[in-house]
Amino acid sequence: MNIRFLGKWSSNLVRGERNVSFALDDKIVFDFGPHTIESLLDSRIDPRKIEMVLITHMHLDHFSGLPELFWYRSIYKAENKLIVLGPKGIKTNTERLLRTLQTPRQFKINAEFIEDKRYEFIQPFRAKHLVTDNGYRVNYKGKTIFYSGDTAYSENVVKGAEDVDLLLHEMTYLDNKQKEADFWRHSTYSSTMRVFSESRAKKLVPVHLSVDSNALVRKLSKSSRTMIYPSGVIHL
Repeated sequence: MNIRFLGKWSSNLVRGERNVSFALDDKIVFDFGPHTIESLLDSRIDPRKIEMVLITHMHLDHFSGLPELFWYRSIYKAENKLIVLGPKGIKTNTERLLRTLQTPRQFKINAEFIEDKRYEFIQPFRAKHLVTDNGYRVNYKGKTIFYSGDTAYSENVVKGAEDVDLLLHEMTYLDNKQKEADFWRHSTYSSTMRVFSESRAKKLVPVHLSVDSNALVRKLSKSSRTMIYPSGVIHL
């Protein structure tokens, strides 16, 4: 199993970074914000070969790149059906967004939407955010990963991440911005580490980073056996 990072950043974007997204074996993509299609192409991943997209929630930085994917797949004649997993409303909101963007009627949107349900080896777990948000537990090729999506500390996320081989958890803020994290229902360093400890996950990849949390994760990962900086490819 390979995890290739397409982006690691929160909505607090800076030059040279892209919103959090990653691909599992170049077939399953987690979250699809603006310009994720470009990240796929830069990583030499053919968007026509993507089999599934897992959307945690319908904020701009996690969801709004889906029309770009559908346009690309239609223009370049993708043959396979795309499975899109997400919270309730993912189908309606995607279709509304496609209409708003004046998607040509001739374009073929060959997709199946699955809302708030288990699908094969993927189980959604509700996280704790400002809007409905799903984390995902994935059992694949003998390994288990959990991706939190955006969330404050959540016992449900702890449950979803129990004993996984790899936990990918958002860490937008440092502890000195706890009030801001509470307001936006995001995680700080300490709340992320609490989930990591209580879930007994083997390794941690902090994602959805900001300038401050990115600097801390980069520093800590150099001396840690369990924290991995989200760049390049992880082999499990």
